[in-house]
Amino acid sequence: MTSIDFPGRFRENHWTSARRLLIGSPAGDLDFGQWAAVDLPGAPGARRSRRSTILVLRRMKPRRLTAAVATGVLAVTGVLVAVSPAANATVVKYTSLCVNDFVGPVGEVPSEYDVTVSPVKDKYTVGDVVTVNWKWVAFPKVPLSSPIPTLPENSTKPFGDVGVTGAQTEVVQVTGPQEHPPANAGEELKVPDMTGTFTLTAPGTLTLAPKGYKTVSTVFGIQSVTTCQPVAGQVPGDVATLTVEGAQTADPVLNGPAESHRGFEIDLTGSNFAPSAVPQLSLCAPDGSNCSASSFTANTLAIDGQGKLTGKATLAPSGIPDGAYAVRVSDGTKAALSPLAITPYVSPTPRDGAVNPAAAGVGDVVTVSGTGWTPNSNVSITPMNAAGSGVASSANAFTDATGKFSTQVTITSADTAQFRLRDGADTSLRVFVPFTVRTVPTGEQYPTVTLASGPLSMSQAGDGIDFGSATLNGEAQTLQANLNQVTILDARGGKLGWSLTGTMTDLVAANGTDKIPAGNVAWTPSCAATPGSLSEVANGSPGALGSSPAALCSQAPGTTTTGGKFTADAQVTLTTPQFAAAGTYTGTLTLTLI
Repeated sequence: MTSIDFPGRFRENHWTSARRLLIGSPAGDLDFGQWAAVDLPGAPGARRSRRSTILVLRRMKPRRLTAAVATGVLAVTGVLVAVSPAANATVVKYTSLCVNDFVGPVGEVPSEYDVTVSPVKDKYTVGDVVTVNWKWVAFPKVPLSSPIPTLPENSTKPFGDVGVTGAQTEVVQVTGPQEHPPANAGEELKVPDMTGTFTLTAPGTLTLAPKGYKTVSTVFGIQSVTTCQPVAGQVPGDVATLTVEGAQTADPVLNGPAESHRGFEIDLTGSNFAPSAVPQLSLCAPDGSNCSASSFTANTLAIDGQGKLTGKATLAPSGIPDGAYAVRVSDGTKAALSPLAITPYVSPTPRDGAVNPAAAGVGDVVTVSGTGWTPNSNVSITPMNAAGSGVASSANAFTDATGKFSTQVTITSADTAQFRLRDGADTSLRVFVPFTVRTVPTGEQYPTVTLASGPLSMSQAGDGIDFGSATLNGEAQTLQANLNQVTILDARGGKLGWSLTGTMTDLVAANGTDKIPAGNVAWTPSCAATPGSLSEVANGSPGALGSSPAALCSQAPGTTTTGGKFTADAQVTLTTPQFAAAGTYTGTLTLTLI
């Protein structure tokens, strides 16, 4: 029979939880392989003053693990002994506080372990992978307060954190397998040593220092984590110092095709270039001399953060003789070459041409295309009649790197029966493409319209001309006003002229007797034709008004159609007598259009 003896600090809440585990579960919940007795000191309602013993059924499996049982895991502190790859090792001692995720703090007890790195070097290089080794010198112990008498084998997995500071900053996690023998309360829990790796990413000095560790235990199917961190004021010191140099840089490498043609696009790849540099592209002699950037018309080359080059480059369509060359790519510091032979492109198909559509009308636009022509050269396109004579000006098209072309031509002659396509000026390299001009039936219609003669009319903006007032002073005084604008419309549609005149009456006082003679009123005409009018307009002569008609505006008859819209304005002047009866004088200015 196995007896689980809970310590004196096991209080009522622990007893309740344990009772739920051991008694509250139905038969078949636990399997200790034998009868079990649990001694619960001070259990509520116990008949014995010091201890109560409860028998439980055998072969029971736990469905639930209480907080008291779950704390049967590692709760340790540490004395650190670390070996640096440098000449001197440093012994670091510190105390940790361990906290369980079920019941909180579980105490402070010491432990020992070594932290080393491998491989051990005087100097490391960026890109090296370093292994951190955590070796237990004194294993953690299962707390005496654990409610579980024996921590089962292979129930706990250790984890540790080692901080990296300096030229690079990170936390390296080390861990070991979940393999260990069973351990009773108060005994060492012989968990495996732990390892972890990290990659050196920056040159400079790095230091390593432990940050803490934890154990993850799984008992009766329930997982419990105990985390141990240094107590305040006892932060572990550095355990290793690494000197890291920049990565060794190899010469850049450039890869490209062995052969290509003028105007063609080539793929380029490479490595070992300066990371993220801007690539500089040129075409050189085979030994890298006499380089020309203009031998390429475009490229999409890029160097990534790892120094790898990718992209495409387009050779110029002309100006590159056949022969041996080298493609050169530089990152601004170093350059790489890739041999390239420039050869003539040979089309796999003979010269041919097409006109689409093959039939069209005069004024229509057709597409003339061809394949198999000399790459990067001119093709002359001539519309011809059936006899082979040109019927319109020639058009020109330029072939691409593979000898293809396409251009548009407008049909200008009904006699076009074919198109002659000629390779440059070589009269022997030509192709004739048949064509049909499609005729379109036409008809004529004759719209008519009758326009009737319109009026000769006028309108005015108002009918009052106000000279204002003056005070008699024995001298003649001059007062001015503006004629209300008159608009003349001549829509008669002939070759006729017209005349606009004015007559003036005397200005008579309100008493009906005193007068200002009509001749004391004069005007200065100003006339204009509006846009769209067919004829011009003439101003009348400035002068005094009276009973005889005075010309304001006029339009003379013409030899062609006259008419339009016209405006008539005038500045009107009144000269007062030296002496006259005081009062308001009124007269009438009559305008006549004939």
